[in-house]
Amino acid sequence: MLLRNSPHKDPEKNSPLRGQGIIKDSPAERCYFTDPQVDKIRHYFPANTIFKSFTSTALSDFISDSWVAFPVTPFLIGYSYPFPQFTQSFFSLTGICYIQAMPMIWRVLYTLERIIEQEGIDLDMAELAEMYDLTTFGPHRYLFKRKAGEDHPVFMVTKNDINWKRRFFFVRRDTIPDGKDLPKEWATHAISISRLKLTPAAKERLLAFKKLDPETRTFQVATQDSQEVSSASVTMSRKYPYLESAGKSSKSASKFGIDDLANVKSARKKTPAASPTASAPKAPIRGKGKKRKASEDLQGLPLLRQQFLDYFNEKFAEIETYVGHVEDQDRQIADLQQMGVLKDLKIADLEKELRATKDKAARMLINFDYEKHDITQDAKVSAAITMYKIQLQANEVVVEW
Repeated sequence: MLLRNSPHKDPEKNSPLRGQGIIKDSPAERCYFTDPQVDKIRHYFPANTIFKSFTSTALSDFISDSWVAFPVTPFLIGYSYPFPQFTQSFFSLTGICYIQAMPMIWRVLYTLERIIEQEGIDLDMAELAEMYDLTTFGPHRYLFKRKAGEDHPVFMVTKNDINWKRRFFFVRRDTIPDGKDLPKEWATHAISISRLKLTPAAKERLLAFKKLDPETRTFQVATQDSQEVSSASVTMSRKYPYLESAGKSSKSASKFGIDDLANVKSARKKTPAASPTASAPKAPIRGKGKKRKASEDLQGLPLLRQQFLDYFNEKFAEIETYVGHVEDQDRQIADLQQMGVLKDLKIADLEKELRATKDKAARMLINFDYEKHDITQDAKVSAAITMYKIQLQANEVVVEW
């Protein structure tokens, strides 16, 4: 089994990690996802992936030409890398790094991936833009916000995830598919997805999505044991064969524009036959009759309870967002105060330089006056001598006569 490289084994050609200054160097932001924890989820990556050795001082905004940061959240809920097409399309469109997406985004994307696979609804970015707005949280992190006056498109995705900011790790770019194409810096101005327009076909797909029963539209944790692959992961790997092959590369994650995305047609195909070499057990796929029964069971009090939990979690997320904005404002105030102190020191230095310049100018004026006086006196003496010589010459001429 491949483990993370120890610090002395890291190749010298790898560029070092360096901070962007987006996240303050605080103990609450430092990585605590250790090497043994990474070894439990490393099978979600291709076999030859190289992980950077753990360091407790690393922050998630560290950048490098050789290393890229990954959050732990997607792999705990059932994702594998490379990510499926719908998920990767979102990151390619917005230009944000994986580590900038809050857990809520990963839950929504994963649920939509499951619906695309199991329900046959070919959702895309335009439909996603009709469901959610992309908004910032804290220092350039992002989450989905439901449309005003609308119910949650996906249930149970706004719950709190403790310490998610500190659960991340670094992977060497040249050992994963499309690793060199992944962003090297955090996006500070993500592209808005709200400008995407719905085509008639997209409207039909969105309507079909909204008609799904609440259970199907509810986020479900794929697995709690990181050593097992969930049935959702198996179905995704069957749909996207490159998830099971370390040597095959996924579609390029290069950034593209909104106008390009509006004309993109989905390339998803029907699910191929199951591979006999699949290592994970497959859970039975729910039939139509069972979904109808589940829909009936969720009517009444259970559905109200679920809606209440969604409302509570949403408000809790709004409070977190508000706290994040307050922290940002506090940091901005501290930065402005520091800038004020630096400005005062700069003004004091400039005033000191100004006084010194004035003193120097005054001394130069005094020296100029002395030099002017000396030159004037010398000129007067020279003129007197000249006049005296002229008079002597005149007297000599008179004597001769």
